[in-house]
Amino acid sequence: MNGTPVARAGRREQAVSIEEITSTALAMIDAQGLDALTMRGLADAIGVKPVTLYRYLPNKDAILAEVADRLWRELPPIDPAIIGWKGQIRAMWLQLFDLMLRHPYAVPLIARGGAYSSTAGSDTAVMLGVLKDAGFTPELAGEFMHAASALVVGFAFAHLWQHQAQQGQGPELPAGDATRPPSALLEYAQQIGPFTTEEFGQTLDLIVDGFAHELPVGPDCPMTT
Repeated sequence: MNGTPVARAGRREQAVSIEEITSTALAMIDAQGLDALTMRGLADAIGVKPVTLYRYLPNKDAILAEVADRLWRELPPIDPAIIGWKGQIRAMWLQLFDLMLRHPYAVPLIARGGAYSSTAGSDTAVMLGVLKDAGFTPELAGEFMHAASALVVGFAFAHLWQHQAQQGQGPELPAGDATRPPSALLEYAQQIGPFTTEEFGQTLDLIVDGFAHELPVGPDCPMTT
């Protein structure tokens, strides 16, 4: 023995962090999908025993919450150069859609943002503030948020389903249900998408313009594309 510390097989000497756990989990999800993420597989990828992960995050759901929050933090704040509520709202939803396209396998996590991510809740509050300043009543703002949320989730899942269908997988269900769906749904998934940001933006314009006409005052400025 020469006194030099020797690392045991399958272990490492460097400390683990929540950031590393989150980054590694997201990389696994991006590469292989949500079902591929297991505590054992994640521990192996980091180079630690599974029990080490539990010292930082108590379960897989907690890890998914960290991943979801990390993704929502990728969204930039409102560009101060954007004038008018239409442009601001449009930019927010386009950024969210682009985030989903960058991380298609994480769409179920992003779509459940409020249930997983405090950042998602903060971003939603900002969006509601923009609508309030534009003259939306709470009821009308709620209707808009439901319509826009359904739109972005629908487009993003269509993109994911088409991606999975090409590989003979899935499709992933919005609720994260692992039960294999009917074959008819797989056939449908093979026919739809993928949708571009431009196509999403065009449909978003229709929704925004439609709600603008429900305001007590006229639209503040033309919609840009």
